[in-house]
Amino acid sequence: MIASYRLQLNAGLTFEDVEGYLDYFRELGISHLYLSPVFEARPGSLHGYDVVDPALISRELGGEKSYLRLIARARAAGIRVIQDIVPNHMAIDSLNWRLMDLLEKWEESKYFEFFDHYHESWLILPLLEEDLAEAVRKGALREDQGWLEYRGLRLPINRAGQKLLGVMGRGSGVVPTEEQILRLLDMQFYKLVRWTDYPNYRRFFAVNHLIALRIELEEVFREVHSLILRLPVDGFRVDHIDGLYDPKQYLDRLKHASGNRLVYVEKILGFDETLCKDWAADGTTGYDFLNRVNLLLIRNADRMVDIYERFAGNNFDVSSLIRKCKKHVAETLFRGDLERLSGMLGIGLEHLIDLLSEFSAYRTYVPYQDNQELRDLVARSGVTEHSVMRLQQFMPAIYAKGYEDKALFIYNPIISANEVGSDIRKLQISMEEFHSFNESRVGTLSLNATSTHDTKFSEDVRARISVISEIPEKWYDAVNRWHDNLRPRIDRSDEYRFYQTLAGSYTGFDDEYRSRIRDHMIKVVREAGLHTSWEAPNQDYEHEVCCLVDQTFTDRCFREDFLELERIIERYGYAKSLITVALKFTSPGVPDIYQGTEVWRYLLTDPDNRAQVDFNMLERLLRHLPVDLSSLELSDPRRKLGFIKRLLELRRDKSLAGYKPLAHGYQVGDVLVLFDPVVTRASEEVVSLDGAYTDIISNEKISGKHRLCELFHEDSVCVIVKQ
Repeated sequence: MIASYRLQLNAGLTFEDVEGYLDYFRELGISHLYLSPVFEARPGSLHGYDVVDPALISRELGGEKSYLRLIARARAAGIRVIQDIVPNHMAIDSLNWRLMDLLEKWEESKYFEFFDHYHESWLILPLLEEDLAEAVRKGALREDQGWLEYRGLRLPINRAGQKLLGVMGRGSGVVPTEEQILRLLDMQFYKLVRWTDYPNYRRFFAVNHLIALRIELEEVFREVHSLILRLPVDGFRVDHIDGLYDPKQYLDRLKHASGNRLVYVEKILGFDETLCKDWAADGTTGYDFLNRVNLLLIRNADRMVDIYERFAGNNFDVSSLIRKCKKHVAETLFRGDLERLSGMLGIGLEHLIDLLSEFSAYRTYVPYQDNQELRDLVARSGVTEHSVMRLQQFMPAIYAKGYEDKALFIYNPIISANEVGSDIRKLQISMEEFHSFNESRVGTLSLNATSTHDTKFSEDVRARISVISEIPEKWYDAVNRWHDNLRPRIDRSDEYRFYQTLAGSYTGFDDEYRSRIRDHMIKVVREAGLHTSWEAPNQDYEHEVCCLVDQTFTDRCFREDFLELERIIERYGYAKSLITVALKFTSPGVPDIYQGTEVWRYLLTDPDNRAQVDFNMLERLLRHLPVDLSSLELSDPRRKLGFIKRLLELRRDKSLAGYKPLAHGYQVGDVLVLFDPVVTRASEEVVSLDGAYTDIISNEKISGKHRLCELFHEDSVCVIVKQ
């Protein structure tokens, strides 16, 4: 594999559109397209993870014929396809006919065991924006032609309900009264409740409209994979592998059923964790790589923590914060699930919540993996292995919602480190630690990701923010001046995070950017949950957050002061981005490009990072690359695009075998990668080359002794190939 290119498909980027850009992907030099889910999803889906029918290719994307044509033409262009698949959940939607069959027939339905519910007398659906009686009173929930309809969601009426409609004379044009609607609802195999209540089915994390599947059952596995296994894709990316009852069993089945095709898993690995060796997986989607690069490019971590805590007026116990965040989501978002689990396990609810709050990994893998805490639990009288395996399915949800979607928005000393798979107790690594990590991945097919649809920021935003860690005193003075000038009435930690976000993502004080960053900051403070939340928005606090954003766009003194510092951050941010590029494409593993990030791209948290890409513009840029890339201004998008193209040519034409650590980089095959993580200084160290080399950026011939800064041009990195 040379490299994968991740595409986010939706109505704005269909199979036909992608087919039209195959020449661009071929010229760029990637070997694999990595496609977001292509199955029939909820109408208007922007991402495809809300699947309604896994046995049907999305008609919005173009349908099966168009999909097969794309695969065939991609293959003719020398490009293979890795397909994202979603075995964990489906959407609660009228078009999910399997679920509608269950809701209509319940235990008589063929799909009674298909979905992961708790086998009670009905399914509790927390989908209402208001209380049930109010929804009926307002007419938001009504009967319509033999269905119950709520804000576009149509739900079936069972046989008993249809009989009642007949008795009421519905076919004669009689409209049911509010009382009759409530009586009709009471007869169904589902109960509609407010969205803040608990369901009696397992969800994807805490998303009520995504109901989990029992993919561990052979008949469910066969039906969910009936289509994708007969299609000529070259591999799979398995979404949310840790949500499955038995990930190992699932991967064994998938490998066997697919004829040993390539399998990637979305698996978040802790810093001391490796992919389970008994899994039939070829690698992960690469968050471990992303976080090592993040931490390598952050400097002065202790000073950044000190500056943040002084500004915020708070000395954080980070381990305690993480535990509290996980405990909070366990007690709120997942309390209903955990009450059921505590009964299954025969232990107290509070003890179970404490146990889950303490786990340092996303999940455990009993019975395949030994874990002392779970071993002690299993040893208790009456606790079955099945109960523990059920418990394990909820571990990643509590970890992710508590850590990724809460703690990472509260603790903000240097937010380029606040990423999926990070550990915010560790904000910096040494070159030696980076080498050790790379050596552990020699020969792997795991992806080297730096931006994805799930990252909090794109790689170029994180690169700029990491520059701040090299100018801590300038930064500290600046944020204090900004605070004294603007006098915002929000939490100082939120204020501090905003300044970093602005410095990392700034593209101009225009209305489009103002709207994007306002939306982003509202998401940030709601996720943090300290002063407002999704469940109970505090409009006064959110108004003050928006006022701060608006002030920074309109206050002349702030803008002049900010732009003076931003010019420094922007200049050195390019250098850190180009180091990231070099490491991604030459380190052990397979580089993965997220759509559009082959040029400078400053994306914020989802949904901002799903913005459409102008591939026509990228094609034009690719056609006009100079021989000497160093002749381009750093701000020129071709500087990054051309570097990536040449690194892909290098991967295609040269063997990047082995890994030899060096003081200022590493050697893979005949390629030397030299860089300095500190970009705000001139690197005066001297390197002696053992022969003649060619610089892939400038195409210059190089030999003998050189100071690193002479080799780096403005990039703080050089990649040279031995002749």
